[in-house]
Amino acid sequence: MGNRIAIVRAAHLLDYLAVMRGFGAPVERDLERSLLPPSVEETPELYVSVPLALEWVARCGRDVEPMELGFRAARTASLASLKPSHQAAIIGGQTGLDRIKALLCVARLEDSDFRGTLRAEGDQVRVFCGTAQLERHPFICFAEWLNLQGVISVLRSVAGQMWCPHEICFVTRYPPTQIIREAFPNTRILVAQPHTSILVDRTDLALPTHDAAPQALSLVDRLDDPAEQWTFASLLRQVVQPYLNDSRLDLAMTADMVGMSKRTLQRRLGQCHLSFSDVRQEARFNAARTLLEDPKAKIIDVAIMTGYENPQHFTRAFRRHTGVTPTIYRRKLAARRDGVNASMICK
Repeated sequence: MGNRIAIVRAAHLLDYLAVMRGFGAPVERDLERSLLPPSVEETPELYVSVPLALEWVARCGRDVEPMELGFRAARTASLASLKPSHQAAIIGGQTGLDRIKALLCVARLEDSDFRGTLRAEGDQVRVFCGTAQLERHPFICFAEWLNLQGVISVLRSVAGQMWCPHEICFVTRYPPTQIIREAFPNTRILVAQPHTSILVDRTDLALPTHDAAPQALSLVDRLDDPAEQWTFASLLRQVVQPYLNDSRLDLAMTADMVGMSKRTLQRRLGQCHLSFSDVRQEARFNAARTLLEDPKAKIIDVAIMTGYENPQHFTRAFRRHTGVTPTIYRRKLAARRDGVNASMICK
């Protein structure tokens, strides 16, 4: 992986868990033995390391051909796995092309390693939907299938559920199984290609949508810029967040999760003028702020979920970051929601 970090929302891993359970794979046992968050199914909005997820799926689903496992998981996937704002950005598109462009935009916010572009090829358009640095990973087909299925699902939303592309290209060298060929009988399926892509007609992209929400048309423009969101420090904070109350979390464990040596991770942190302790504390703070937005969440529960030994330690740490206690911070949030001037609240 070099010096970069690849993460993906845990929601996309859940499609594989469901399929592997159907095959009788020992999902629970293998989760307990892995570095994946043990509560990954309870926190689909959090992010996990992509190489860690790919390797775990390969081990847990080892009794199934990788291409078939990827196909079956992709077949169960849907746009519902995306964040609601990302779903809305796609649905707001007025044509197939609008929706594909929105998908390629939001996919980078769901998967930091995703790269998508469009290239005209005569009367057709090639939709590239691959990765920036993991294309040579031995089990990249698991990620490829989910990315390809996203494009297929979007085109089927305008061209009908029986729509199939002219050509599907995989980077992986695993050959397609019979069930895959039967699902795409008139599609050229190529493996060992330079990039992951789908070839579609321009006319399919020009098809109008009939279920677009006009109010969502500008959502893509309001989405975060992935180049700004996915800095090295922010990626690392996302990696450690699911493990904040895990006593095993340290620099060595984190290096294993992101596919770096401990020394390389330390060097990269130094370039950002950060220590691992800084990253962990910032991840705790960001998680705490999100949890405190829920007025029903108890302070003691927020402290435990973010890895603090007791509420007193949590309160002191939170005050160092914000200048106020968690209780006062929550009151300010409530005041903003109610339209009250936050400066009126006693500190």
